[in-house]
Amino acid sequence: MSVRRVGAVEFEATCMTIIDRMRDDGEPVIVTKGGEPVAMMTPLSHPKRRPSLIGALRSAGYDFDDSFGPVSGAGDWNAQS
Repeated sequence: MSVRRVGAVEFEATCMTIIDRMRDDGEPVIVTKGGEPVAMMTPLSHPKRRPSLIGALRSAGYDFDDSFGPVSGAGDWNAQS
């Protein structure tokens, strides 16, 4: 993979164009000042989309025998007043 070098003055003048180009071609950019590298920008990998709540529950392995019934029986409680 090649790396593009850009001077600090050019980077300041065309920063958004450089970022858009880096996003499109995936080529990292090294910013130089006085011929010496001072910064390197690399494109981020595309994050995976978060599944929706419904989709997450669909594959979570939950099993509801009776979705509208009580969660536990009366004998499961040990309440003291």
